[in-house]
Amino acid sequence: MNCKQAIEFIESRAVFGSRPGFERISALLCELGNPERDLCYIHVAGTNGKGSVCNELANILSASGIRTGLFTSPFVSNFRERIQIDGEYIKEDRLAALTATVKEACEKLDKENNSPTEFEVITAIAFLYYKEQGCNVVVLEVGLGGLLDSTNIIQTPPVVSVITKISVDHTAVLGNTIEEIAMHKAGIIKPNGITVTVGNQPEGAMHVIKTAAFLNDNHLFVSNIRDIECISESIEGMTVLVDGNEYFVPLIGEHQIENLSVTFEVIKVLNKKGFNILPEHIREGLKKTRIEARIEVMSKKPLIILDGGHNADGALALRKIVDKYLSAKNVTVVTGVMADKEVDKVMESLTSYASLVITTTPNSNRSMRAEELSKIVGNYCQNVVFEDSPQKAFDIALKRAEENDINNNVIIICGSLYLAGDVREYIKEKLGH
Repeated sequence: MNCKQAIEFIESRAVFGSRPGFERISALLCELGNPERDLCYIHVAGTNGKGSVCNELANILSASGIRTGLFTSPFVSNFRERIQIDGEYIKEDRLAALTATVKEACEKLDKENNSPTEFEVITAIAFLYYKEQGCNVVVLEVGLGGLLDSTNIIQTPPVVSVITKISVDHTAVLGNTIEEIAMHKAGIIKPNGITVTVGNQPEGAMHVIKTAAFLNDNHLFVSNIRDIECISESIEGMTVLVDGNEYFVPLIGEHQIENLSVTFEVIKVLNKKGFNILPEHIREGLKKTRIEARIEVMSKKPLIILDGGHNADGALALRKIVDKYLSAKNVTVVTGVMADKEVDKVMESLTSYASLVITTTPNSNRSMRAEELSKIVGNYCQNVVFEDSPQKAFDIALKRAEENDINNNVIIICGSLYLAGDVREYIKEKLGH
């Protein structure tokens, strides 16, 4: 089995759907010798900010000399993004070999009508890899929810459980209210552990988290965004002041201040537990934190921004950046969404400022068709066209920018991580990056 065949096998497990619960992942890990039991975790759930906090923590830990695994989802450009150690993707040969091992276990379970899903297979491969490579800590991002997510198979309390900002998303699975959704996120809180959450959680979500922490005899630490002072900011990043120390992070926006407050609170907890994470480690780790498709600047001339925010809060975060830095610019928006999202709310934030919106169809069976989306966008922007191909949609936007004042034209590609994945490498090739 080579890397391409490994990914094809993993993706073939999608036919078994996405099914919450632990029966399949438990059986699969048992067949593999339960590698998850030999690892130490920082477990991270939440609706928005998980990716930023996970990457920040992993980079800081690596900078302090701790061999650190990072498990995130979904990927944007390269499947191997999902499984990293100290900032390096899993090697192709290791992905192939470990997938072959997991495939054998899956074939046995398939015969028992206990077929692992795609995400369960990826999770198992990651656990095997982190154990094989001797990781000291694994920063483990929840796939969906928390309570019944495959990553929650870990039995011993993590070094710390982390819950970032909670908002309404994945309602078909997690529930329609903030409290119901928070119940799933708080499901990662283990007995006698430590939990960190962001200070400005919605009231209903915070009540659920505090109750879960109390019932599980957890020490709950709540971050304070006032501890983070932003002293300068541009479209390329921000410099913040924390406890008298300056740090640069190549991320921007109020939401990133929230995320940083969580990261710093976790670092405080880790140091209390015997870690030796110094300001210079934090400085080095944050400086390296560049996250694909999170208000990512792909080009400066014309300015091209790629963002995968796909719910109302994510769209609003991008809108605030546009209002702050790009209000005087001529903005073309290329957008595509999943049909099961809050499409109206997202489109109002993402398109009402644009001079032109090009709707497109991301490569997913959950996508809303470009023509249908264009009708919704028409409520917020008068100048709308549709183009099913994401690459052709970008070409239209780029041609428009090049034919006009390139210094005053901005292209924003947004609405879905699927769309970001469809065009990110294409943009790099097109621009010769």
